Amino acid sequence: MALLYESVMLQDRDTWLNRKWFILLKLILLIVNIAIIVLDNPYIILLFTIVYVVFYASIRALKLVYSALLMYIPPISAVALLTYLAGNLSMHHLNLYIYGFSLILSILLIFSTSKREDLLRLLSKIRLDMAYSLTLNIFEELRQMVDSKIARGWEPGFNPFKYYVIIIDAIKLTIIRLQEVEEALRARGIE
Repeated sequence: MALLYESVMLQDRDTWLNRKWFILLKLILLIVNIAIIVLDNPYIILLFTIVYVVFYASIRALKLVYSALLMYIPPISAVALLTYLAGNLSMHHLNLYIYGFSLILSILLIFSTSKREDLLRLLSKIRLDMAYSLTLNIFEELRQMVDSKIARGWEPGFNPFKYYVIIIDAIKLTIIRLQEVEEALRARGIE
């Protein structure tokens, strides 16, 4: 949730990457980043990853890279360990792991450094603007819910059982929000 929160907060900051015409450049970088896996060259993929880190550093958002790394390392480490134990770990696999992180940084760059209006305009062309708006609304309500729980004395920690209350409330909140949207869409005649 910290990664999403940092991304949404970065959308509101005025940086050189937030300019309207940069969204096209960021999309081109994403498409090129998707295509570089064909080359299977670890140096090119590493170069793309470094370029993204430099972009984040230039707008003082290295905390976002750190959060993405913390989110990415545990599952990839488990996969790498299983691959190693199976005796199949190769340079190609390591290349794929770096490629995955590069893609995460690329998608985060588009999401976190584009204004909401620009993203809505872009997503409306492929009919995803409502899903984006709904996701942001649910996220904002979840953040407010967690803030209110913390104000009432709930403390996040490393005990997973402490998050039971938050998870149940988040599921309830999401179901209620989706039911409200469904009713609103039916009232407008959309099935």
